[in-house]
Amino acid sequence: MDMIMSLVSRHNKVFTRNRMLVFFSMLSVLIVIALYAIFLQKTQLDSIEQFMPVTPGIKQMVNEWMVAGLLSIIAVTTTLGVFGIYVKDLETKTTADFLTTAASRAKIQVSYVISALLIGFMMTMLAFICCEIFLVATGGELLSWYATIKIIGILLLAVILSSTLNLFLVLFVKTQNAFSTLNTIIGTAIGFLCGVYVPMGALPSYVQSMIHYFPISHTTVLLRDAFMADSIQNVFKGNEAFAENYMLQYGIIYEINGTVISNISSVLLIVGTIMVVGVVAIIIFSRKHK
Repeated sequence: MDMIMSLVSRHNKVFTRNRMLVFFSMLSVLIVIALYAIFLQKTQLDSIEQFMPVTPGIKQMVNEWMVAGLLSIIAVTTTLGVFGIYVKDLETKTTADFLTTAASRAKIQVSYVISALLIGFMMTMLAFICCEIFLVATGGELLSWYATIKIIGILLLAVILSSTLNLFLVLFVKTQNAFSTLNTIIGTAIGFLCGVYVPMGALPSYVQSMIHYFPISHTTVLLRDAFMADSIQNVFKGNEAFAENYMLQYGIIYEINGTVISNISSVLLIVGTIMVVGVVAIIIFSRKHK
């Protein structure tokens, strides 16, 4: 265990000292903020304004929508960034050097996973605090203790899911160039697959179906529900039909074959994905290093 924790400490230091690695881990987030400032917020407000006057409460609700999307993306990109260290170590034969110590291949692999979990959770928590400060500074109220604990739990689930999926993907990557390509693809696609870059209602039905079954998008749904529940109730009070339509159009709830997916179903999908992909990743790693 001491050997694993020593390796974890080493990975964490490599990540925090590599400014470019940290920057590219946050690049998707910067893109979302830019898109939101340029047109996403205005598009959503214009859509709502067709049915009711835009109030500070509505603006706050839209800000919460953006924040939930940001946090789900950060969980993906930061954990992927940590696995970039694994790919670099593999290419530079650093992992072979580790094997000259008492560390086994399994322990080395576990150390990268633990590092991804720790850094991913730390970065998402830091982002959560910054987002909460932003929401309060723009006129919102502090989250209740219940909502805060709920969001922290969802973020932990998001980090575990992202780490598991990213581990599975990097097992097929052997060079830093290949990893850079993977990083670019995921960084670009994740905003679409979580319904952040483009509202769900603006996408073709087949793309919406893809997003409905994409596990990481369900962490976004859970976060949106946790952040926006009170705002939606206050903004659309007495207009439940429009509220449901709004939530469907902007990915706050998912509807499959006419049935609205519950939060419990989303959690079960996430946990099931973690278990299945985790087992598959272990099997692939074991066969590669027999």
